[in-house]
Amino acid sequence: MSARILAAVAVLALAGPAFAQTTPAPTAPAAPAVAAPTEADLEAAGEAFGTDMQAMSAELSAAKTAAGTDTAKANVDADAIVAKYQPKADAFATLIEAFMATQPIPPEDQTQIAAGMARIRNVPTEVREGVMAAPAATPTPAPAN
Repeated sequence: MSARILAAVAVLALAGPAFAQTTPAPTAPAAPAVAAPTEADLEAAGEAFGTDMQAMSAELSAAKTAAGTDTAKANVDADAIVAKYQPKADAFATLIEAFMATQPIPPEDQTQIAAGMARIRNVPTEVREGVMAAPAATPTPAPAN
C-alpha cells in the first residue's frame, strides 16, 4: 500500500470514534401499515360521498336563497360551503387511488384514472356551479279564495 492510502486509513480510523459520538439525525417514526381498501370500502365511501354531495347541494341552495340578490354574499357563503366539503372529495379520491394501487392496471390506463381522480376532487366545485347557475326558486303564490 502506498503511504497516502495508509495515512487516509489512519485518519479515518482515528476519526471513526468521533463520528460515532455525534448525535444521529432524528428520524420520523414509521407510519403504521394500513390495510388496502376493499371494494366494500369503496362502495360504502361512494355512498357516503353521494350523501355528502346532496347535503352540500342543499346547503348551497339554502345559502343562495338566503343571500337573495346579494351575489357577493352568495359567493362568499358558497366558497365556505365548498371548503367544508372539499376534504371529503379529496379523501374519497385518495381512497380510490389506494385501491387502484393494489390492482393490476395497464400503464395506458393510468392517464384515464388520474383524470377520474381529478374529476372526483372537482365534484364540490361542479355542484356549486350547478346550484349557483340554477334559476332562483320563486315562492309559489298562495291560492286565491
